[in-house]
Amino acid sequence: MAGSTEIDILNDKIRELFPGECVNKGLSKSGILSTRALPSFVSDWLISKYAEADELDSVSLQRFLSQYLPDKSKADQIKHQLISERKAIKILAKFSVEPDIKTGEEWLEIPILDIKGKEGCISPTLASESLELLNGGMWGIGELIWKEGPKKGNGKIELISFKPFKPYSADLGYYREARKHFNDVSEWIDFLIKSMEYDPRSFDSVSQKLKMISRLLPFVEPRINLIELAPKGTGKSYVFGRLSKYGWLISGGSVSRAQLFYDIARKRRGIITRFDYIALDEIQTIKFSNPEEVVGALKGYLESGEYKIGAYHGEADASFVLLGNISISGKEPRNAIYTKSLPKFMQESAFLDRFHGFIEGWKLPRIKEGSVVKGYAINSEFFSEILHELRSDMIPNSIVSSIIYVPKDSDKRDATAIKRVATGYFKLIFPDIRSVDEVNIELFRTYCLNPAIEMRRIIRKQLSLIDEEYSDEMPEIRLLIS
Repeated sequence: MAGSTEIDILNDKIRELFPGECVNKGLSKSGILSTRALPSFVSDWLISKYAEADELDSVSLQRFLSQYLPDKSKADQIKHQLISERKAIKILAKFSVEPDIKTGEEWLEIPILDIKGKEGCISPTLASESLELLNGGMWGIGELIWKEGPKKGNGKIELISFKPFKPYSADLGYYREARKHFNDVSEWIDFLIKSMEYDPRSFDSVSQKLKMISRLLPFVEPRINLIELAPKGTGKSYVFGRLSKYGWLISGGSVSRAQLFYDIARKRRGIITRFDYIALDEIQTIKFSNPEEVVGALKGYLESGEYKIGAYHGEADASFVLLGNISISGKEPRNAIYTKSLPKFMQESAFLDRFHGFIEGWKLPRIKEGSVVKGYAINSEFFSEILHELRSDMIPNSIVSSIIYVPKDSDKRDATAIKRVATGYFKLIFPDIRSVDEVNIELFRTYCLNPAIEMRRIIRKQLSLIDEEYSDEMPEIRLLIS
C-alpha cells in the first residue's frame, strides 16, 4: 500500500511531467463544485481555469457558473429570459441532436434545461458542422435563441452556434515519454489510480489496484466484453459514467434492440456504433423490451463485432460491460454461481461464453470519504483522450501475439479473451513499450498475462457450473520466451 511519502513524491512527479495537464483534484471535490453533478472532465477544466497556487478563486468560479453553467433549478428562468427578452444566451452544457426521418427536422435536446422532443431545434448547416452532436451528444458552449414559429404554439429553443468542449488533445508521444520517468510499475499503477480519481492509499494491495484499473480495459481495448459484480458502493458506476465522454452508461430502465443497434423505423444507428464502450449498470433492474431479440443481437455482436437487424448489416468496435450487484456473506458471494445475479435471460452459457473476463468487485474496497483522490492528478479530459487514442494503437496487440504461445487445441474463445485482456493491461501499464525487445517478460507475466488468464478462468468456471458441456479446464497459454 502506498504511503504518504510515496504519494507526495508522486504528486511532485505529476506536476513536473504534466505541468499543463495536471489539476489539484482536492479543489474539485470540495466547495462549489461538490454540489454539481458535473462530469470530471468539466470540473477539472474549471479548477484549472480558476485556481492558482492551490487556491481557488471561488468568486470568479461562482460568477462563471451562474452565467454559463446553470443548475436545473434555473431551467425555467433561462427559458423565460429567452422568450421574454429575445436575446441570445450562451451556456456550457451537454447538447445532443436527433434527426427525424419523417419530417426531415433535427430535434435538439438539452438535459440541463429539460429541453427535449420538439422543444428544441438546430439548423441543418450547424448540425453538419457539429457531427459530435449527432453521436450521442457532446459537452460544449452553445448559443441559444427562442425561435418563434409560423403560428402560435410552434415556438422552439434553437441552437445557433456550438463550440465543442475539448480543451485537450491526446499526445501519446508526450504521455509515453512521461511513463519512462516513473520508477516502477507500482508507482505507475498509483498514477492510474489517481487518474481514476481514487487515493492509492485506500487499497490494501497491488492485486486490489489491478482489479480497480481493470475497469479501464474497455476504455483502451476495442471489443473487450466484461462482467463486474460487486456490492453497492464500490464505485463502478462512477468510473463508467463520469470519467469519459467516450462511454455510455445505462443505469436501469428499459433498453431496446433499436436503441443499442439499429432503429429500423428511423433508419438510425444505435449507441453501440457511437461510443468506445457501453456499460449496462444495475443490470438486475434493466428491462429489455424483447429480451430474446436483444440477447440474440448481442450474441452475434459480442462474438464478431457484427450484427444484422432486418436487412441492415452493421459493425462496431465498442466494448460491452455488464455491471451488477451481488450478495456477499463474509468476504465471498453467497452463491458460488455468480451469474445467478444476472437477469434470467442473460444466464445462458452460450451468451456468457462471449465475455472475455470477470471482475470480482467484492474484492475492491467500498468507496469512503478517504477513498477520494487528494493532491494532483492529470486532468480527466486529457486522461480520457489518451485512453481513447490508445484504442487505435495496434502495436501492443502485435507484441502480445508475438510473445504468447497458444496451443493448437485451445478453445478459441479462451485464447481470444486472454489475448485481448492481456493487450488491454499492456496498453494501460506499459504504454511506452513499442517493440518486443523492450518487454520485461516477468513484469508482463505478472501484470498482464496472469491477470488476463485469471479473469477468463472465472468465466470458464462459471460456465462449468451452469452447463455440463463446459469444462473448467483452461488452455496452457504461456510465454514463448522466459
